Amino acid sequence: MKIEKGIFALTSVLFSVGLLVGCNGVDEDEPDPTEEPSEQRQDENNN
Repeated sequence: MKIEKGIFALTSVLFSVGLLVGCNGVDEDEPDPTEEPSEQRQDENNN
């Protein structure tokens, strides 16, 4: 009985950590809004 509770607790912790890591909400393809726009982008907008 104690082993089953320990396994349940361990899997619950693993699933919780997995959800937190997997749902961080950062998209690598999106540009960082804190970065300055590049000169190339500014030139494209001026044309």
